[in-house]
Amino acid sequence: MAPKKVYWDTSCFISYLSGTHPEEYARSLICEDVLKHARNDQVEIWTSVYTIVETIRPKTNYQPSPVPLWAELLKAKDEEGNVIHPKASTEFDKIWDHYKRNTLPTRLLSEDQTLKVRQMFDWSWIRKIQVIPAVAHRAAEIARSHNMKAADSLHVASALFRNCDVLNCWDKDYSKTDSLIPSQEPVRMTPQNLLTFGE
Repeated sequence: MAPKKVYWDTSCFISYLSGTHPEEYARSLICEDVLKHARNDQVEIWTSVYTIVETIRPKTNYQPSPVPLWAELLKAKDEEGNVIHPKASTEFDKIWDHYKRNTLPTRLLSEDQTLKVRQMFDWSWIRKIQVIPAVAHRAAEIARSHNMKAADSLHVASALFRNCDVLNCWDKDYSKTDSLIPSQEPVRMTPQNLLTFGE
């Protein structure tokens, strides 16, 4: 039986490389597990060569944005010192943290880090798809018909070009093209009872 063909978008590689970050640790372990199975030919991991660009792309140093003034109203207290809208305040904190982590750049890769990323994409068990005209034209069609970002549509077109079974990502935007290829978060392949202690 042929191994499953899984397409990884950029978020999978970034999660794998961000394993030391507490918010990415769990995702990193899952991605590492799938990579181990790919190295043993138990699954095929495919990705576009464009993924290299997205993974290494220059990023500016993170500058925390101040909380909007209107948000301070959510922390208003009554005469006894209790927050009037505790649930709204808590939810806003979660949303603001998500915004800071997912929409603002956080780091600049050093030369050594950039080299390691380049070397990772040279691994034979990561199969690369070239951005040939046929893929680019299909991506343009998908972007127009499914209201997607150009980069996301390129990942979908690349996955379709190689007849991948599923598109792995941590990005819900790909649900727009589930009719073309199903999308889901990466799934650990090693059975739970075989995991090493501490994972």
